Amino acid sequence: AAAWAQYSRQADLRTGLVAYPVEGIGATLLILAAALSDYFDRNRRRGVALPLYLAAACSIAGLVLTAKVAPIMLSLASLQNGAPTEHAFDEFFVWGLYLRGFVDTLAFIAVVWALSNLHRRTG
Repeated sequence: AAAWAQYSRQADLRTGLVAYPVEGIGATLLILAAALSDYFDRNRRRGVALPLYLAAACSIAGLVLTAKVAPIMLSLASLQNGAPTEHAFDEFFVWGLYLRGFVDTLAFIAVVWALSNLHRRTG
């Protein structure tokens, strides 16, 4: 946990304070824009809407989970190594890696699924 906290202080609490929100919010906005575009497209392809809506839902869920995870990460700036750091480590891995990582991976898979259906030939 101490090594994780030290690494996170150097990476996540420096450039990550700007890069991660831009990436997370930006990706969600792009997925939502794609879903809205598909919804209003009169010539939309079959098999694209479901994965796009799934990707949008998963991406939004990832942002909601980030609301739980971000304070844990930000608390590392003031935590000393020991029991508080161990607790932050455990909490971050449950909420950040396992839960948020799972829904973000599902969002990625759904986007790839939508893209593969977008260029599929219709018989």
